Amino acid sequence: MSKGKKIALILSMVVVLVVAAVLNVTLLSNKKTGNTDDTVQTGFFATSRLDRQSTRDYEIAELNAILAMEGDEYAEAKQNALAQKQQIVNAMETEMLLETLLKAQGFDEVLVTVNAGLDNVSVIVDKEELTRDDTVRIYNIIATEAAIEPDYVRIVSV
Repeated sequence: MSKGKKIALILSMVVVLVVAAVLNVTLLSNKKTGNTDDTVQTGFFATSRLDRQSTRDYEIAELNAILAMEGDEYAEAKQNALAQKQQIVNAMETEMLLETLLKAQGFDEVLVTVNAGLDNVSVIVDKEELTRDDTVRIYNIIATEAAIEPDYVRIVSV
């Protein structure tokens, strides 16, 4: 493994540890202040979005560093970095679109995570129990807007 890859791996691990620590502190402070479950749930969604954005910002910064490298010997790495960056941007746009459409369908709080390959979606809905109609509405929106098969969609209610 090259020195650059080792450094990137270590930095990635540090970012994950920092995110876990921030999440832990945030959730513990909510419990200590006596917040209701609704506040904790809202905190979960906000924290998850922040974590997702922080991770994506880090990934894009790393890819931008590769794209900024000088020299013809880095042409293939630059091409791969550009393709990965485009996949991340596409996933971000799809997440935002799906979250907006699901909120328009009456789901108050929803978190959608799409992998960079746009072939797997996770949906977390702030609702104690989802009805069959709720699940069908979610699947229909994802199938229509993201063209992802229902087998690759995971829906979780919290």
